[in-house]
Amino acid sequence: MRHQGSVIAGGHLATEQRPLDVVLSLVPEAQRAARAMLGRIARIALLEPGSSIVDVGASQGLFVAACARMGYRAVGVEPWSDARAMAYEVAAHEGLVVEMLDGCAEALPLQSESIDVVRANSVIEHVTDVDAAFAEAFRVLKPGGVFWFATASSLCPRQGEIRGFPAFGWYPDPLKRHIMIWAKERRPDLIGGTAFPALHWFTPAKARRLLWRAGFVRVYDRWDLRLPSEGGRLYKLLLLAIRSSSLTKLLADLLVPCCSFAAIKPRA
Repeated sequence: MRHQGSVIAGGHLATEQRPLDVVLSLVPEAQRAARAMLGRIARIALLEPGSSIVDVGASQGLFVAACARMGYRAVGVEPWSDARAMAYEVAAHEGLVVEMLDGCAEALPLQSESIDVVRANSVIEHVTDVDAAFAEAFRVLKPGGVFWFATASSLCPRQGEIRGFPAFGWYPDPLKRHIMIWAKERRPDLIGGTAFPALHWFTPAKARRLLWRAGFVRVYDRWDLRLPSEGGRLYKLLLLAIRSSSLTKLLADLLVPCCSFAAIKPRA
């Protein structure tokens, strides 16, 4: 696969196509999001200063720059050369040093067992081969490393991958794929102009099955990972209620778009 990205709200433009001024305006938001995500990962794995973090489908490098600012060794993998070039501009603007590599999720240009955290945000739904992408994340991670990804959900009817199809997340997967391919060929405006629309949609059961098949041992969903300290009293009560059973998690997944998971590579 030579291009990865997702649709953003508002202009419905593929992420990797954003202009520089828009990207720079998102720097504070990206820093907050990176701190939140890495704080969640620190609950399940040791994340020391200087740990290596790879962002797959890094686009213009916002997450990579945020990690570099926090003192991590940050690397982005991005197949689109213009996005990589802009990532270096963003880093220079912020006074940071980052590394951007040409590559894709199914063929990471990284040494085996060299990385502490692999992140793939709004990428896995766009890849050509999910099994290959998961296998590559497993390969490059050190034993005990974490693979975190956020992706499209088949449980919530609300989504941001295509316009004009109500409750699209609930469509059968073969129908979703057919519509996405049609949109790519006939109505690219509905999918942000991306050449790689979202073809893979996930439930927690499907994500766990594929991750276990790739070799990962422990898998955490977004409700497991969220920190009580991220919100006020009502947030804490809701989080406690969601975590109380598989049924309440299902109800939350029906209401909240997207989904995310973290998986641990076993130690030898």
